[in-house]
Amino acid sequence: MFASAGKKLSSISMKVFSGGQAEPEPAPEPPTMWESVVNQVDAFFEMSYMQRMAGFIMTLIAGLVMMGLASMYLPMVLIGMPQKFAFTYAVSNLLLLTSSCFMVGPKKQIENMMQSHRAFAAVGWLTSTLGLLYVVWRMRFFVYVATALSVQVVWYYYCYCCYISRAIGYSV
Repeated sequence: MFASAGKKLSSISMKVFSGGQAEPEPAPEPPTMWESVVNQVDAFFEMSYMQRMAGFIMTLIAGLVMMGLASMYLPMVLIGMPQKFAFTYAVSNLLLLTSSCFMVGPKKQIENMMQSHRAFAAVGWLTSTLGLLYVVWRMRFFVYVATALSVQVVWYYYCYCCYISRAIGYSV
């Protein structure tokens, strides 16, 4: 075993010393675009424990404050002005998601959200939340905002409440 390794090593050194080219090892495959983005975001969140806890607490409090504001604006939906409620509701959801990213790290959070049994709900939730923000910022017309808000609420109910009832049904 060692003799064959020695012969291989001597043949490589002989090629190098005699002017020949040694065969380089193949370069590792570059990461895909998705892996590259996730790694960059994960590197951004490489913080000490205290920094992560501070980020978690700040975004958690900001998310809860925005949720409180959203609940204060809830009666405005009934009188035909859902824009403020929709905006604060969507931002509070994104802040609460960000707070959990501080706890477990964004890479682990994305991996957890994209597990096969959660991916459909997670992508739908994120799409409907970002769509709601887009409608609130760009379109601002009552019917569009009310429709986007309804889609968000129906999606939430369908994915999470039905998921909970299925999970309870499986455990019983």
